[in-house]
Amino acid sequence: METYAKQNLQLLSHTLLERIQPAVVFNDKITIEQILNEYTNDHSIRTIHIYDSEHHLIAQSFKLSSQTSILEGWFDHWFLNEPVHLTIYHHEQNVGELTLFGSSEKILQFLKMIMVGLAIAMLFIVCALWWSVNLTYRQIMQAIYPLTNIAQIVSEQKAYNLRFPYNRIKEFQDLNTVFNELLEEIQIWDNQLQKENRKLSFQAHHDQLTLLPNRHYFYQILLDMFEDKGFDNKSALLFIDNNNFKAINDQFGHLAGDEVLKEMANRLQTRLRHQDFIARLGGDEFAVILHSISHADHLISIAENLLESCKEPLHLNGQTIYFSFSVGIALSQFASSPEDFIMQADQAMYKAKNSNEHWFIYKPEN
Repeated sequence: METYAKQNLQLLSHTLLERIQPAVVFNDKITIEQILNEYTNDHSIRTIHIYDSEHHLIAQSFKLSSQTSILEGWFDHWFLNEPVHLTIYHHEQNVGELTLFGSSEKILQFLKMIMVGLAIAMLFIVCALWWSVNLTYRQIMQAIYPLTNIAQIVSEQKAYNLRFPYNRIKEFQDLNTVFNELLEEIQIWDNQLQKENRKLSFQAHHDQLTLLPNRHYFYQILLDMFEDKGFDNKSALLFIDNNNFKAINDQFGHLAGDEVLKEMANRLQTRLRHQDFIARLGGDEFAVILHSISHADHLISIAENLLESCKEPLHLNGQTIYFSFSVGIALSQFASSPEDFIMQADQAMYKAKNSNEHWFIYKPEN
């Protein structure tokens, strides 16, 4: 840049020399000053001096100091401190001398343009980078959101059946594939675990022979019923006991006795409503919890209907087995606790065994 400025100054000096030569020859100071002022104002020139052949100053022109910045002064001092000296000839005779100091004004203007251009370019690059980063961030967040959302649902709800969707970003898709395979394995394991838990829960709460709820399940239902604040005391508890179960075991064997118990369970279930609860307490004892019992006649009808189910014998391996049972009935309105309820039903059942009807309803006066 310094070389370019000096070459440009040399060219400008020769051009000026050609213009002022006639005026110097004729000593036309007015024309010389006009030309010098024109060049000083229009070109990057700091000072111009014109001397005659005896080195006497003829004319000079200065750039106004108010038009010179501090930075320009520094550049002039470091890069254009040496003037250009040219001899003015006329018919090969020395008629004067031109001394010209250049100005860095144009250089600074050029540098300012470069700086502005660089600033604009940097601003454009920053904007482009911001846009690119923002776009990439949105794309990454759009890719990550399904991962975090499904992972949170799986963690909170144990929804192992969910799968991560397809992702356009290859790295995330590879991660999705691994997670989906892992979720599939967890789902299979969880299904097996739930199946085993249901099986164990069923075995813990049901009788293995008749598949009816067992004594533990029965006590829990009864306890929940009395703890329920909305309990309306319109329920009944039936204790059912086989009348000749020992004789059946002695005569036909224990396997036949088991078949009789299974048949009793099936026949009782078919005569009950879907909202009624039946359980096997153990041995040949069964219990039934009835709800929405409005009056005693309703209980009598239910008891007689249950007793009707044992009139037909059981045909087993060519043998005919007759069996019967008795029904003891207790009303929740007379019981203050599950223990009272069970005791009253048990007392009613023993009285039912000694009655002709084979059913008996407990009442306090009894």
